[in-house]
Amino acid sequence: MSKAVMRYDFTQERWVVDLRGEEYEYDLHCGECFELYIGNKAIPCRLELSSKWYVIMEHARFDLREGDQYTVNYR
Repeated sequence: MSKAVMRYDFTQERWVVDLRGEEYEYDLHCGECFELYIGNKAIPCRLELSSKWYVIMEHARFDLREGDQYTVNYR
């Protein structure tokens, strides 16, 4: 897995991962799994969409803020 930045693309209305300064060519979809950094710890999670995008982690669900960027480990 590679450490990268995940950000919301308002044009496509979905999350994308930036790798090496270029947008990752495969947009993220429901069910995508990756590790989301909370502080210095990488937590396994899955991306889902209801009325908003959110991630599911063990025993927790968190809404993603479209204006924020997140550090992730992604294939």
